[in-house]
Amino acid sequence: MALKSTYRRNIASDGKLEMSLQEFKKWIKRFDTDKDGKISKEELREAVRTNGGGWFSRLKGRHGIKGADANSNGYIDENKFNNLVEFAQKNLGVRIVSY
Repeated sequence: MALKSTYRRNIASDGKLEMSLQEFKKWIKRFDTDKDGKISKEELREAVRTNGGGWFSRLKGRHGIKGADANSNGYIDENKFNNLVEFAQKNLGVRIVSY
């Protein structure tokens, strides 16, 4: 479920994956394993790992939750999703574009 293999046709010349906000939401929701509508630290870690995060996945997952989780409850829900988008653009090689 890596981003670049899923959305290979949208790789920009700078190597960043270009995708719409809806495509990103659809991809990240695949990792909501308990289907509670929120992304936990563990679920985000798995998303980072499958996107080539390697041994950095634990650190990036923790960093992503910390940066996106405004109320510090340990989850990213729909209200905090824009913060997760910012994290992905800075740390996962993603560029959110409008088509």
